[in-house]
Amino acid sequence: MLTLMRRVGESLKIGDYRLILRARTVGGVTLTTIHRRHISIKEVEFGHPLKLDHEITVYSYPSNRESLSKSMGQAKLSISAPKHMKIERDEVETRFHRNQSYIGVMT
Repeated sequence: MLTLMRRVGESLKIGDYRLILRARTVGGVTLTTIHRRHISIKEVEFGHPLKLDHEITVYSYPSNRESLSKSMGQAKLSISAPKHMKIERDEVETRFHRNQSYIGVMT
């Protein structure tokens, strides 16, 4: 199981699924899921599973911050998926594409 901290608006890619943290409430999170051009919005309570398919399960947890007001913009997402499945953070994927586009370009 992999655990990542996500802020509101940040996304991650799990296999063919893209998850975007839309909102964080006191008792859970709101996630947007995108899979094969199908978009859905899901409310997930902390500690309860969100089954994306028979292999991928996502759990959400509150962050372990000392102040509730500071942590309302972020949450922990724990992902249970097979080892062969890629899990990519949005910022890593963006940096890779940005660096890849400049290879061989002369200014």
